[in-house]
Amino acid sequence: MDSCSVGGKSDEICWFCKKGRHSECMKEIPIDAKSEGPHDCTFDTKMIPCKCAH
Repeated sequence: MDSCSVGGKSDEICWFCKKGRHSECMKEIPIDAKSEGPHDCTFDTKMIPCKCAH
């Protein structure tokens, strides 16, 4: 298993929506994506919209 793997689809829903606290939805959530850097474990943090259908 790749030690630098990042989460899957469940990470596209913010922590609050996962806990059922939709009124506190973050709207955008940071994710770590593997970048094309010089090292195997170089990450870029990207902001994606929360994909909860609340």
